Amino acid sequence: MEKIKGKQKRLFICTKPYQYMIARLIKEGCGFEDCDLLILNHFCEAEDFCNKVRETGVWGKVMFFDDGTLDKYKLELNPLKKYYFYRSWRKFLPPILSDLSEYSELFLAHDFVAVEYAILRHFSSEGKRVTIFEEGFGNYINNSTHTKLHMRFLKRLAPLMGLPGGYIGSLKWVNSVWVQRPELIMEDPRNQLRHKVKQLPLKLKDFLGMPKIVNELNMIYPELREIDRKVQGHDIISVVLTESWHDGIANRNQYMEQFFAKVSASVNKSNSPIFIKQHPGESLSIETNSEQIEILPKKLPIELLYLIMISNKIQKVNLYSFGSTAILNIYDLCRNDENLDIYLISSMTMTSDFKITFQRFCELATNYHVRFKTV
Repeated sequence: MEKIKGKQKRLFICTKPYQYMIARLIKEGCGFEDCDLLILNHFCEAEDFCNKVRETGVWGKVMFFDDGTLDKYKLELNPLKKYYFYRSWRKFLPPILSDLSEYSELFLAHDFVAVEYAILRHFSSEGKRVTIFEEGFGNYINNSTHTKLHMRFLKRLAPLMGLPGGYIGSLKWVNSVWVQRPELIMEDPRNQLRHKVKQLPLKLKDFLGMPKIVNELNMIYPELREIDRKVQGHDIISVVLTESWHDGIANRNQYMEQFFAKVSASVNKSNSPIFIKQHPGESLSIETNSEQIEILPKKLPIELLYLIMISNKIQKVNLYSFGSTAILNIYDLCRNDENLDIYLISSMTMTSDFKITFQRFCELATNYHVRFKTV
């Protein structure tokens, strides 16, 4: 992708740490200079994360906005009320962005989050470009989990009515969608984004190989040094990725104990460290008395584990997940080394919605030739 020239000011919006990493990749890959960043309070310790990003000095303004329970309220609305909810988008524009006239272009991760929807509508109303960038594997699949025929039909019609559809970026006000693997979208005849999709300007592996980027990431995530210390002397590590729906599980502690026992039983070396990486959207913390298990910060993108693997010459990583973007990313980062074993966990309790997206993720991973075992 060619670097876009000219003195233009751009606004990026993030709702989780992984999105920040992709936003930073775009800024670097396109050679954008004058950029501001808005971080929404959608993940654990988001305001502290915002402060650390500000300290890097990479961005112009780094802003934080707490949109409260606005999106939770939206999810509880019936289709008619949701239509009028989105129609009143001007009410959702953050006061911190009272003047958007200074920006020429918008980059954001969603078109369905209320604040992001409002901002993209404002940009589009002024004839400015709006680009959705990769937020996760949800960019590659239909995210609608409705099972009733009439609701599935309404969701398909939603973009024509100005409402977010099952595919992120299907709104007419979104000009393009930038992802790591555009071929997965272009080869899917059901995907409504085939005409909008573009390749990100840098490969994630190349981005993480830049010394200045590594230095920035160490500033934002000082925890990386502690993780590095804990893996020293080991050639095998295991990583478990939990999900936001784990907060709502009955007898959660017992569930987690059974979960960890399943993982421990499949790890060949009993003394190798097991890292638990909670989803940034989880509210409840995980506690364990096991000396073998370490709990990673919720805000840490697990893709940064690649930096630890390189510096410590880790020979094998066992990755356990219920279906995650991190699987595709770590697979790409490690695919030439054949030092990654992936386990998708399907035999433990899932919400009905998640069962649907899990099946779609398995199909996506298979199409991308990811080798995995289901446990």
